[in-house]
Amino acid sequence: MQKKATVRTALDGDFSRVMALYRILEGAYQAHNGEVPDYRLLWWQTLADKQQHLLVAEIDGRVVGTATVIIVPNLGHHGRPWAAVENVVVEPDHRKGGVGAELMKEAYLIARSNRCYKLVLTSNLSRKDAHDFYLGLGWRQSHVGFSLD
Repeated sequence: MQKKATVRTALDGDFSRVMALYRILEGAYQAHNGEVPDYRLLWWQTLADKQQHLLVAEIDGRVVGTATVIIVPNLGHHGRPWAAVENVVVEPDHRKGGVGAELMKEAYLIARSNRCYKLVLTSNLSRKDAHDFYLGLGWRQSHVGFSLD
């Protein structure tokens, strides 16, 4: 039986593990256009942004999953913010062991503690396993999404 993951806010020392997880996530999509951003600067900006909650899940001190919760201020819905979950990824060897569920539970608690009226996420149409995972956690497909590159 796999050990339960502990979810916490990312620390500066988690940079390399989180970036390794993002490479797994990005491998599912097409290659970038050749530009390489300053990831260290983006990391610090993300950690400093009070509207973003970069989470990591660890087992035995090793970061094996991550997710980001973004709180969005809102003039509608009586001024209540909404939240989005982005960049959810778990190491393949730790999938189906509760790591993702723990990350999503913490995402929900963050949204709730910030009085968000909704918590949303998008998932690429090609990621059927991810869709089954979210549905299994009680999420429902409520909207049709569109994107523009």
